[in-house]
Amino acid sequence: MGFLDILGNIITVGSKVLINEMEREKERIARNQGKNFSSNSRHRSTKEEFRSNCTGMDMQPESYSTARRVPLSMACDDAPGEPGVYILFLHGAVMKCGVATYSQGLRWRFTQYYNLNYDDRARSGEYWSVSPDNRDDIEVSWQACPKRVCDELEYKLFRKYGKGPWAKRAPSSLATDEWKLLI
Repeated sequence: MGFLDILGNIITVGSKVLINEMEREKERIARNQGKNFSSNSRHRSTKEEFRSNCTGMDMQPESYSTARRVPLSMACDDAPGEPGVYILFLHGAVMKCGVATYSQGLRWRFTQYYNLNYDDRARSGEYWSVSPDNRDDIEVSWQACPKRVCDELEYKLFRKYGKGPWAKRAPSSLATDEWKLLI
């Protein structure tokens, strides 16, 4: 057995170990999320599945947390850890309307902004937004809501306040009209 054969065996064994580790991690994540996972399938939620999620739909919009013009530094602690929509203000001007639909919710999104570890695309060129120089001047308003209506409320925010210079995209249509915008 030559050197190249030994090296080939090491690479093969290492690859199998790495693949097995990745499969175990995927299964662990799936168990924690309460989903059935097949290692051969990749599943990404569709808009229809997202809209059919009825979690929290038995509550009224007023039952969810809302706030107006809270300093970003305070919002990192005060905002709920649930999905919702938000507005970023800088010196009173609307800079961005956005949505936080992931499980960590609004608090996590505001913490990302304040700690400057948000999406890198928002940190380059004309899309520079929150910076060390302005983060203490930023205020936020938010409305928590069920995931199912986040797209609807984001659309309503854009219609009411505009896109804002820090936003890269805007929702193009209103899928449903069943939830009241409170901010």
